[in-house]
Amino acid sequence: MLDFEREALGSGLQVDSEEFAKYLDGNDELRKYRETVCFPSEDAIYLCGNSLGLQPKGIRSAILQDLDRWAVYGVEGHFVEEAPSVPWWTIEDLPKADLTNIVGAHESEIAVMNSLTVNLHLLLAAFYKPTKSRFKIIIEANAFPSDEYVVQSVATRHNFDPNETIVRISANTNQEMATAIRQIGEKNQVALILIAPLQYLTGIFYDIQSIVYAGHHIGAIVGLDLAHAVGNVELSLHDHQVDFACWCSYKYLNAGPGAIAGAFVHQKHQEALATNTSALRGWWGNKRDSRFLMQQHFDPQPGIAGLQLSNPPTLPVIQLAQATALINRASMPKLRAKSKRLTAYLEFLLRRHLKSDFNMLTPSDPERRGAQLSLYFPHRDVDTIFAALRKRSVFVDVRRPDVIRVAPAPLYNSFTDVHRFVTVLVLALHEVAVQEV
Repeated sequence: MLDFEREALGSGLQVDSEEFAKYLDGNDELRKYRETVCFPSEDAIYLCGNSLGLQPKGIRSAILQDLDRWAVYGVEGHFVEEAPSVPWWTIEDLPKADLTNIVGAHESEIAVMNSLTVNLHLLLAAFYKPTKSRFKIIIEANAFPSDEYVVQSVATRHNFDPNETIVRISANTNQEMATAIRQIGEKNQVALILIAPLQYLTGIFYDIQSIVYAGHHIGAIVGLDLAHAVGNVELSLHDHQVDFACWCSYKYLNAGPGAIAGAFVHQKHQEALATNTSALRGWWGNKRDSRFLMQQHFDPQPGIAGLQLSNPPTLPVIQLAQATALINRASMPKLRAKSKRLTAYLEFLLRRHLKSDFNMLTPSDPERRGAQLSLYFPHRDVDTIFAALRKRSVFVDVRRPDVIRVAPAPLYNSFTDVHRFVTVLVLALHEVAVQEV
């Protein structure tokens, strides 16, 4: 008997009833955080945090305070210690303490800057050091297109043919991933590995430690794209010896559309990075105590901070700080535990009510996935299904030709949201089936 069936039996409720969903919500210690974000409408079923997280309510007032700082102090807002808001010349430090807990790193290993793709370019400029014999880059098959574009352009910039440089791994399990890395590395041709450990399309969560171990075993630098992992699963970048990583902040971190991103470089690379001649530089990467001396020689901050280019836009940093504080208060261990329960409940209801109407690209093992379930509808028009869901106030997203991604975010989604979604999906599929007759 499944856990939910046992719980329902113990509660005296029907396992697929809305009353049981509300019972689960009543026992959720994180339920109060639902009130900390803005929903598009009262009846919205928002299961799209993997695309854009909802707005934390504290962001609006924090932004207004920073605008007040600009109005009150003008240029002196960079340095004046008094409120409102905080001095701008160190503002990128504001979210760092919370980010250390979220990604499992030291503050000195993190920078808040740019966007994910810009940071990928900066990190590859510093870490991709190809030779005639060791030049290949490993990425996962069906990687997010921007990652593909980055590695293709990096290969071209170094006068290598992308078709000969990029090796794509297709793996369904951790063992398949690690074995493929080792096999490809047997010829000592791999310079760098760039993997998204939480795959954007399938929702598969690969074991980071095994990726890093396999990559280092073949002599490669290992970098991670954490777009779908940060704020979604627990991370230990420092302890797992990841060489570099970067992430966006607008999905599970809820920092807003186009939010300022983050990057990580392990402390073991800090000294080498300071003298790295291929790294790209800018004035914000200069040491703070000499930055405003306007000297003509570069005096780098240690580690990833030395890769900062320009002063960060204050409002996006304020948004990120508000959002990460919220995540940290809830705590990643508790969010992850709830996420496993939410996706297990979603899968339970889907299999109970849809049976053979769908397949799932995402593993059933909660340890091998994050908050997202990727639903595959063979021989169905997903755009028609999506339209039927949207008119019923459901927010999910489509990855054509035949996948709908559903992602209950543990910070603000409830078991009732999941129950309502499955109820609406059953109605939508029936409506589409009638139209297709």
